[in-house]
This record gives sequence, structure tokens and C-alpha cells, in this order.
Amino acid sequence: MSRLLTNRRLFILLAALIVVTVFAGLTVRGRVATWPERALMDVENAVAGVFYRPAAQLTAFLQGIHDLRDMYRENAALKAQLQNYSALRAKLTDLEAENARLKQMLGYKQGAGARFRLIPAQVIGRDPGQWNSGMTIDAGRAAGVASDMAVVSADGSLVGRIAQVADNSAKVVLITDTRVGDGVSARVQAQGAEQPFGIVVGSASGAGRLDMTFLSPVAQVRAGDTVVTSGLSDIFPAGIVIGTVEQVHQGAQGLTQSALVQPAADLDYLQEVFVIARTGGAS
Repeated sequence: MSRLLTNRRLFILLAALIVVTVFAGLTVRGRVATWPERALMDVENAVAGVFYRPAAQLTAFLQGIHDLRDMYRENAALKAQLQNYSALRAKLTDLEAENARLKQMLGYKQGAGARFRLIPAQVIGRDPGQWNSGMTIDAGRAAGVASDMAVVSADGSLVGRIAQVADNSAKVVLITDTRVGDGVSARVQAQGAEQPFGIVVGSASGAGRLDMTFLSPVAQVRAGDTVVTSGLSDIFPAGIVIGTVEQVHQGAQGLTQSALVQPAADLDYLQEVFVIARTGGAS
């Protein structure tokens, strides 16, 4: 309370000095000021300078604090807007990627996949310790899924087969699973007229790769050739793309031949797949 009274007295005194100065200026206008008047004006100017400068500095300091507070508020608002923008941008990116995948699925379903009855499904689970072995999808017996049905990616590349089925989910064994003993009957779409046959299994030497074995030692297989399902199976229909030959290996004394195959499906980042429903016997 005392500080408030002191400040009030200070401003009253300052205002009084200003009024006196103005009045003195008006009275001396047009005539020469006397010695007492000049002395009074000098004293007034000195006193006004002593009080005005601290008051001006104090006002500027208080205004600076106010501006700084406004700046902090504005900065916080801008940060909140930036976070919202980043979240919206991330959501938009996800939606764009999902839209591209769904377009790809629709293109396959209306194109090469039109010869099959396709059951769409989403990948809902994978074991990090067995990433190249299997996954879980959200379609099961209620959707028409059954054991030993082929599973393909959004573009129709081979993914694996159904191993176990529940009412609303199913376990898929991937083609890169090294524990699968029977493998996939396949053929190489070679450049010549010959179409060498072999068995594709998960590669034990290259994680996420495939080995094509039992190739004829005289088969003309080259890097870049496409490997597809042969159709000699009750599980995998013919003509489904499995992958591309990366390397060809000759066995001892040229009596055997094998190939390292890169899967066509991006098995590490699968999100949507198709289950090929059986409509009768082997395709």
C-alpha cells in the first residue's frame, strides 16, 4: 500500500512539474524571461530529467516483460500448431500408402487374379523371432479360409500357405520358412523354350531368400529369370510369381544345379494379402 502511495506521489509531482513548465513557457512567450524565471526553468528541467529517465526506463522494462510474455504465448501456440500439422501429415502419408496398396489389390483382383476366388485379409500379427517363418491374418473359417490354401500379396506374388485356421483368423507359413520340408513346386521362365522345373524352399544361407533345388544340370537358368509356380500341386495354382533368380550354383562335377531366388513379394512389410480359395481340385 505504501509503495502505491509513493508511486502516486511521484507521478503527481511529475505531472505538476510538466504543468508548471508548460505554463512558464506560455507566460514567457513573446518576452525575455527574467533571471528568477530562468532559474526556475533550469531547476524544473533538471528535476524533470531526474524523474523522467527512470520512469521511462521502468516503462520500457515493463513493456519488454509484457512483449516477452506475448512472445512465449505465441511460441507455445505455434508449437501446438506444428505438432498438429506433423500428426496430420503423418496420417495423410499413411492414408496415401494405404490407398496405393488398395489400388494395387483392386488391380490384381480385376486382372490376373480374376481367375481365382480371392479372400482379402489384413496381417494382424508377426513373431519378431520368426519373422521369415509366419504371420497371422484376420480372415478365418467364417470368411471361407481353410488349411493349405495359397496366400498371395497385393500384387499377386506368392506369400505362403494357410497352416492353421480359427473362426476369424489364420496362421500363414511363409515361403521363406526354412522349416517347411515339402517346398513349392516351381518352374523357371527361362529365355529359351525349355522351362526347367524344381522345388523352392526357404534358404538356409540367405535370410529372406529362397533356394530352388532339383534343377536339371543341363537347364539353361540365368540370373534375372522369373520363377513361378508349376501347378503340380494341390495347394498352389500354376503361374503365380514366386521371385527372380539372383545366382545359379553348379554342384560337384556338374551333376546338380540350384539357384538363389529373391522373393517377388515384399515379405518384410506385408499389410494386406489375398487367400486363394479352392474351388475344386488342383489348378
